[in-house]
Amino acid sequence: KNMATMKAWVVNGETAGLQDVPVPSPGPNEALVKVLIAGMCNTDIEIMKGYMGYNGILGHEFVGEVVKCDSKADLVGQRVVGEINLACCQPAECTACKKGGVVARNHCGNRAVLGILTKDGTYAEFLTLPVRNLHVVPATVSTENAAFVEPLAAALRIREQQVVRPGDKVCVVGDGKLGLLCAITLARDGCHPVLIGRHAEKMALATNAEAVLASDALPKYAGAFDVVVDATGNPEGLQLSQQLCAPLGTLVLKSTCAAGTTFNTAPYVIDELKIIGSRCGPFKAALDMLEDGLDLTPLITEKIQFCDVDRAVALASKKGILKIQLHM
Repeated sequence: KNMATMKAWVVNGETAGLQDVPVPSPGPNEALVKVLIAGMCNTDIEIMKGYMGYNGILGHEFVGEVVKCDSKADLVGQRVVGEINLACCQPAECTACKKGGVVARNHCGNRAVLGILTKDGTYAEFLTLPVRNLHVVPATVSTENAAFVEPLAAALRIREQQVVRPGDKVCVVGDGKLGLLCAITLARDGCHPVLIGRHAEKMALATNAEAVLASDALPKYAGAFDVVVDATGNPEGLQLSQQLCAPLGTLVLKSTCAAGTTFNTAPYVIDELKIIGSRCGPFKAALDMLEDGLDLTPLITEKIQFCDVDRAVALASKKGILKIQLHM
């Protein structure tokens, strides 16, 4: 095989498919990473339907091995995961990058986003990322668990935002991949969350959360929670989350809702609810949690070889599927 080209799953408008493309060459302060596993996310499926108007290689969850890195040679041969937001790092021109910290990490106005916005992603044999975006995977963390770092970090953003106070009653609505990760991490932090979803067998994967079927949630839990995390990705889930929230409570929005529905603000005003958006989170905390023994491999529905990516995409689009991993 010619080393100068690689297989990649490329989105172009509303079509997508496996193509031979040039292997990317890393710029200064970048690393060339051989992808070991790419995780499939619901966002990827939405992007293929035209959300974000993205053209390029899809995918933003991965674990890989550094094969070339001139600016930090000791990274070569190491397993890494990578933060998906590429800030412009021009503090003179960019207020977010001038402020630094989480603002720069999540909210640079000129950012590229891996596999989502102007930056080729993880459904490929190789990718490039700035060295500052990379985190070395601890030796005791399996490659399959390391592939969960990006969504696990997103769940841990809730902790980072300090929305849960001691003694708060906490609920997670939605038993998809992200909802389960939110319930698992909140339980691990000692919050004893209630998890509300439609599938008992999926909710059972969040071992230390109390599982409640959505059909049984009301009226029993109406106004019962100080913090409600909405990870449903649909307007009905958001409405249920609001009904579960106590007056003066906090609603954490973890998934971008399908737009185009009418949104009734009255209950939020009457109950004086706080609404907090929550997106990308701390990779270091996610790696620490995995190193501490958290095993997320029960959330894997299927591991599929990259050459079979067409079948993987079809499977990942189905309801009730948890994590599909593409193995390179």
